[in-house]
Amino acid sequence: MNRRPPQLSPHRLLAGLLLPLAAYLALRSMIGSATGALAITEAIPATWLLVSAIARHRVDPIAVVSTLTVAIALAAYALTGGDPLALKLRRGAVTGTVGIAALASVALGRPLLLLAAQHAAKLNPEHRPTLAEPDRRRAVTTLTAIIGLTFAIDGASQIALALTVPTAAFVSDSTAARIVVLGTGLVTTVWYFRHQKEQRAHRRPPLGKRRG
Repeated sequence: MNRRPPQLSPHRLLAGLLLPLAAYLALRSMIGSATGALAITEAIPATWLLVSAIARHRVDPIAVVSTLTVAIALAAYALTGGDPLALKLRRGAVTGTVGIAALASVALGRPLLLLAAQHAAKLNPEHRPTLAEPDRRRAVTTLTAIIGLTFAIDGASQIALALTVPTAAFVSDSTAARIVVLGTGLVTTVWYFRHQKEQRAHRRPPLGKRRG
């Protein structure tokens, strides 16, 4: 229950950021085109996610969003005669939209993570009493805000780089920026998890008093 989700593993996140960069550099050296290498690099992960979701016979929202945004970016790339701007903007558009949506949900008093947790609780009734606790709801709201802010900053930085950095340098520069932003968000999230765990431990009555 207190174990960190595998998605928050620093090694997994770092690999997810560095492998596309390595693929881009290899493709660019082979085909001699920064724009073409960027297009292929963007398409490969989306295709893999879609194929994986189909193989598991399950609709994966991440795969759907990734595939749709890549398809739109590639269509814009083709219609504009090879302008790479749409491909470069895709990264920031996805995380930026998710971040703004998360922050808006907190402002409206309906944090996305709490809604997701409530939906999961319907499938697992054992979690319902936990979600009913004010401290738990407050913690989920704060976590939604942390993730939303991280994604919003990532989206803004990616869009700024897409508009100002040449395509040949964009992938490496955007990857470096993403490592800093998402890494900071990851550290903050892990710290918050640990802080909440310590707070719960302090509030928990001693074993002797509970038995008494």
